[in-house]
Amino acid sequence: MKHSISVSVLALALAGCGGGGSGSNDPGSQVPDQPVSFDTGHLETINQDYAALRSITGSGVTVAVIDDGVNITHDEFGGKSLNQNSGYYEASTDFYTFQEQQDLGISGLDLYDPNDAGEQEDGTGHGTDVASMIFGENVGVSPGVDLVVLDVQDGSTPSSVAAIGLIQELGGFGVDFANVSMTGVDSFEDNASNDAQSLVDPLDADDIGWIVSGGNFGNDQTEFWVTNQLDCSTVAFSDRTDDQKLACRKLSDPQNFTPIAKVPSLADNLILVGAVDRDTLELSVFPSIFSGIDGGSATPGTDSDFQDRWIVAPGSALSTASSTDNTGYRTVPGTSFAAPQVTGAAALVKGQFPSLTNAEVLQVLLDTADDSFASFEPALHGQGLLDVEAALIEAAVRAL
Repeated sequence: MKHSISVSVLALALAGCGGGGSGSNDPGSQVPDQPVSFDTGHLETINQDYAALRSITGSGVTVAVIDDGVNITHDEFGGKSLNQNSGYYEASTDFYTFQEQQDLGISGLDLYDPNDAGEQEDGTGHGTDVASMIFGENVGVSPGVDLVVLDVQDGSTPSSVAAIGLIQELGGFGVDFANVSMTGVDSFEDNASNDAQSLVDPLDADDIGWIVSGGNFGNDQTEFWVTNQLDCSTVAFSDRTDDQKLACRKLSDPQNFTPIAKVPSLADNLILVGAVDRDTLELSVFPSIFSGIDGGSATPGTDSDFQDRWIVAPGSALSTASSTDNTGYRTVPGTSFAAPQVTGAAALVKGQFPSLTNAEVLQVLLDTADDSFASFEPALHGQGLLDVEAALIEAAVRAL
């Protein structure tokens, strides 16, 4: 059974939707299960059929889903099993009481240390939704991958502290790409009391592809991080605009954090993913995601560092496996479910062309993204729409 005994000051500093040390999950986790049916329109939008017709499945590639757990017994997963390193992990800040932290001398970066706390389990459905987009036999982009499920969700709240802490473990688990569909994981704490870059440096050292959902709060990343930083601790909730209320669900004080996209040594191993309607390719809109306020896909804005690491994929009307029975499906929206399509595409390319580094694979996806659609704008779509066919063709050239 998952539990959380305490929340430390550090966890509160990383607050996202749901509170201490957490990143918000997408509104899809509240969507009820549907009858036995599914839709694969998103696969058509990203040209995944090019891989499917050639039996390219991502075999030989290890992908981590850092999220909630997964209902691996669902028919969508075809009797497959998870990688042996799968499990439920808590950061020290969540695992120990505040008094225990003091007694044990746990502070600073040690608070991120992951504790293996048992078997993974999907309590909200979000992890099963994400895994469906990667590992599903019918709706998944790369059904042949070796999937490691690293469950960091306590109740309805995913722990971004645990997610960041697990980066140091990924190389030992043999992970090529990690999908992280939550907030608070695209940056690291960087202030006078705590410099946490060493926690994310293994992304570069171990060549881990870190693929992160952009978020459902409609944030312009340039405005949020660069041109108009908001210290949420200085503005009372009642005094915030709707945009500020949504922004403050992402991070309480961006001035104390550094985005991974702004660190050249780390940015090559990062992709940020926005969401578009699979048919119109307009940015996805998510009704009433927080306090009755409509949200929408985050965007990179005008800053070139964010644009360079940004891609979009379908994030509306996606079919995912049920977490509560083994045959049902539900329809979910959110950048949480756009990101794993990109992760799956990375696995397809890596599996077919293993001589490419994982960072090189991410660059192929960005360089081959489709920017030919009518509504394309770099400030909204970054490099463009994920295109599996174009990526595989270009990777063949680069692997020569």
